Amino acid sequence: MTAPVPADVPPETYFQEIEAHFALRRGTPFILNAKDWALMKKWYDDGVPLPIVIEAIDTVFEKNEASGRKKVISSLSYCRHSIKELWQDRQNLYVGGGDVSPEAGPEALLDALASQLETSDVAAPFAPRVRALASEKSVPKIEERLIDLERELVDAFIAADPASIDTIRADIATALGDTSKMDAKTRTRTEEANLRRLVREKFGLPRLTLF
Repeated sequence: MTAPVPADVPPETYFQEIEAHFALRRGTPFILNAKDWALMKKWYDDGVPLPIVIEAIDTVFEKNEASGRKKVISSLSYCRHSIKELWQDRQNLYVGGGDVSPEAGPEALLDALASQLETSDVAAPFAPRVRALASEKSVPKIEERLIDLERELVDAFIAADPASIDTIRADIATALGDTSKMDAKTRTRTEEANLRRLVREKFGLPRLTLF
């Protein structure tokens, strides 16, 4: 098995997106405890890509909802096994299957991402910039640049459709409910991370990552 690629999202962004996504799936404001922070730090240090963590969290909540038991998922600890299994499965897929691993073929993966961007007038200008990253042979450096491009991409969509963004912000406020117990920094961080995630979902934007 190949060694995991470092999670080249800045630590603050990595933790912020996990915290915000978990809070939204719970449907209530959520303050991380020490154990949750330790788990996130471990995932970051182990190089687990952010999209893997988000997908695994979704899986845990979807299975819980489908079971009909509606168990209260009160900690990221409930997601740790799902995250571990999903990350192992993806690594095994690259090693044992016919897919191209990020390390072996970033050009093909970057071209696939760029092709998805070309379906939108707002996103299309980012496609050649994504393809140009093929000249950078370091996967961690490519991931770092992709994070920057994704941030610019989401900003472009936020600027392009103010009416939709107002609706999304209202939906976030409703989903989070009473945030009076959150400090201002946590509330802003949570709202911003959820805004960016929901913008990606509404406009069908791909996560700009090789994983």
